[in-house]
Amino acid sequence: MSFNRQFRIYEERFNQPFLTGHGLWERRKSIILREEREGGGIAYGEIAPTPGFSENEIESYSDEARAWVDGEDLFQSPLFLSALSCLSCEIWENERNMEEKPVFSAVLNIDEKNEDPFSKTIKRKIGLRPIRQEIEEVLSWISGLSDLHRVRLDANESLDLESLRLWVDSLEGESKLEFIEQPLHRDQLDEIIDFSQETSVCFALDESVSSSGGPGVLRKRGWQGCCVIKPSLMKDWKDTIRFVRSEPEKSFVSTVFESPFGYEAVCRCAGFSSVVAGLDRSLFKGGAKEFSEHHEFPLIPYSVNSARLEELWHSL
Repeated sequence: MSFNRQFRIYEERFNQPFLTGHGLWERRKSIILREEREGGGIAYGEIAPTPGFSENEIESYSDEARAWVDGEDLFQSPLFLSALSCLSCEIWENERNMEEKPVFSAVLNIDEKNEDPFSKTIKRKIGLRPIRQEIEEVLSWISGLSDLHRVRLDANESLDLESLRLWVDSLEGESKLEFIEQPLHRDQLDEIIDFSQETSVCFALDESVSSSGGPGVLRKRGWQGCCVIKPSLMKDWKDTIRFVRSEPEKSFVSTVFESPFGYEAVCRCAGFSSVVAGLDRSLFKGGAKEFSEHHEFPLIPYSVNSARLEELWHSL
């Protein structure tokens, strides 16, 4: 079978800087792989390195992409393997026959003005300020939400056991809290497993999922809680989709702020889950390269089809 392969570097600035536990993030730069197979089928994959989480620079991925276009077998980095796996997975096949299942998503609460009145699940970053001050601010914010809201607090590995205990003691019995996401460093899996058995506060793992090799591997290591799954960081999209299908109530599909190509792929994966996803894209809203369907509530996977992705590709 013959292939027509291309790649392009895609860059887009956030509407406002995005503060995480790893610092300030102002723009997203990624590499898009496009493969046209014999018979006309087209698939995309995206290499989406995230500051603080990826060991390589975009230039090294560009070298891998050039080798891939030339048919050389030099692909070793995990993110490149993820992009190749995305190219070959089922979400690009039989597009017309796929069910258009609505995907409800959480809102990223950058500030109060950003809150979507239609979303009842809100995600907020923590671990950004002195802990006692931040706990007081977050508790006050939660108390101002209606009883219909659910909150996810994302620490991005920024807490230690002592600070986590302070958060848990403050949040014990809080009905609006859905979970604290990745409170400890990814290497502290045993600690978070043990700690999760001591409290009624729920935890979800994120960075631990990708660093361990995927949600299935994490299960084998003893984690039975929720998994925040970022398909663009998974080396095997097929295994990832199988896991989401097998545990739809514990699989929270999330974005790493991919381009519209990668974001559509992630939306399609989220369609296999039965819980509210983490796919807020407001940081890019209004951009010239954006699809309006990626900013609607709920999201409808496959509403941006291959023909429209092709239009965007040829406009770059």
